[in-house]
Amino acid sequence: MDVVHRLGDGLVNFYLVDTGEGVVLVDSGLPGHWRGLLADLDRLGFAPTDVTDVLVTHAHPDHIGLAERLRVEAGARIHLHEREAGLAAAPLRPAADSRPEKSVLGYALRRPSGLRTPVHLLRLGGLRTKPVADPVVFTDGLLADVPGRPLAVHTPGHTHGSTVFVFQDHAFTGDALVTSDPMVGSVGPSLLCRAFTNDGRAALESLRALEAHDVPHVHPGHGDQWHEGLPAAVRAAVAAGVR
Repeated sequence: MDVVHRLGDGLVNFYLVDTGEGVVLVDSGLPGHWRGLLADLDRLGFAPTDVTDVLVTHAHPDHIGLAERLRVEAGARIHLHEREAGLAAAPLRPAADSRPEKSVLGYALRRPSGLRTPVHLLRLGGLRTKPVADPVVFTDGLLADVPGRPLAVHTPGHTHGSTVFVFQDHAFTGDALVTSDPMVGSVGPSLLCRAFTNDGRAALESLRALEAHDVPHVHPGHGDQWHEGLPAAVRAAVAAGVR
């Protein structure tokens, strides 16, 4: 049985999955999470070199911040969707068609406290995020050579190559489905607002591809974990719509 440990901090989540066959990270936080990751690994009885694979839900800086360092220093393989390769190669210089639908400014004017999140990302080194070199790219389907044999489900919308990883009892949704969006003050299953999403309509449609995967535990990139099943989380997020 896979054992999941939530890492990161109160605003940014990434996860260690102890599959019994090997240790996998889903996403890798920000550059400033390095010391915390080392402490967490030590507390759990692992070394950085025990992490054989990093699964990238998408290539925003708060999800790939430690990926290249783990590849170079620990020998981890970095897996990402083929449509995410361009963003992973230049996470601080996204192509025009990879930028968010709306400006943060409009949301900040309505809810200034929402700026806490982007400020937090900057404080933890978001602008120091290194490109990912030599990733292992996939499309959809079973990642048979990764411990735990997760299923990669392409969920375009938040980014072009956004992917949800489904293990036996766990779904790691990245930012395709979150349970907190401080920019708009939402709590509960939802999409991230358009200030951080490339295509809100596509993101909403992609959620429907997840409803068929009836796993009990949902682990989002932002917000608390959800233990009432992925289908229920999808229905709640669809009902909330795109803000």
